[in-house]
Amino acid sequence: MLDIGIPDTGSLRGDLIALTEQVAALVTGVRTRAVVRALASGTGLADDELAALARDFFADRFAHEQPVFARAAARGELPPGADPKLLPDLIAGAVWVRAVLRNEPVPPGFAAAVVDAVLPAGRT
Repeated sequence: MLDIGIPDTGSLRGDLIALTEQVAALVTGVRTRAVVRALASGTGLADDELAALARDFFADRFAHEQPVFARAAARGELPPGADPKLLPDLIAGAVWVRAVLRNEPVPPGFAAAVVDAVLPAGRT
């Protein structure tokens, strides 16, 4: 249900679009939507079990996504010293705001539009 695939499209843009589509499917999916909303409704306090679960989930997801950014850096698509969490945070944040906080649909093409809006800031 929460499995993620790590794309290797040959470009950072393509990989980020694929990852963004996975995030959108996760937060809007019939089987996962309730879990996502429960995570978002946690108190955020250090002893909140939902907050701890969310931190663990996102730390694991971030660890699995690192090859995308390592490959992009090796291809020269990211500047040296780029913050490896900034792009995924900005992109996933757009999906979460749209789908979870605003409770609006994530339309076709949204992933590409978000990546294209964010990616130029991270390019050399």
